[in-house]
Amino acid sequence: MKFRPLSAVATLTIVGAGTLMTGAPAQAAGHKTCAVDQGSVYDICFDADGDKFIVNDLRSDGMRAVVKWKAMDGSGRVGQCADTDGAFNAAKVCNYDFKEGPQNYVMFQGFVQEGPRGEPGFISMAYNGYISPR
Repeated sequence: MKFRPLSAVATLTIVGAGTLMTGAPAQAAGHKTCAVDQGSVYDICFDADGDKFIVNDLRSDGMRAVVKWKAMDGSGRVGQCADTDGAFNAAKVCNYDFKEGPQNYVMFQGFVQEGPRGEPGFISMAYNGYISPR
C-alpha cells in the first residue's frame, strides 16, 4: 500500500469541518459563557467561577435587561437577574450557589422588559453554562 501526504485542499477541508462541528452559539472564555445574539441590546453571561450571572443593559430605552435561568442540577431551581438601573452603568451581578457536578449546568436566556411584569422583547436564544467544581 502506498501512502501519500494529504493535499492542501484535503487539509483545509478537514480543518474547516472540525471548526464548524465544534462551533457554538455562545462565547466561552475560561468558565464564562456569554450570549452573542443580542449584543446591541444587552450582554448576558454565566460565570461558573462563583456561579454568577452578569447582565448589562446596552440601550437607553427605559427597558430593563433580564436573564432568566433554570438550574439543571436536580434542584429544580429557577430565577432571574435584572439590570434595573439604566443603560451604560455597571453590569448587574447576581451571585448564586448551584449544586456542583460534572453533568450539572444552567440553562439561561436573556430579554428586555418594561418593569418587572412587562412583556419580554428581544428574546435571546437559550444557552447552557456548565457548573464547574471550585
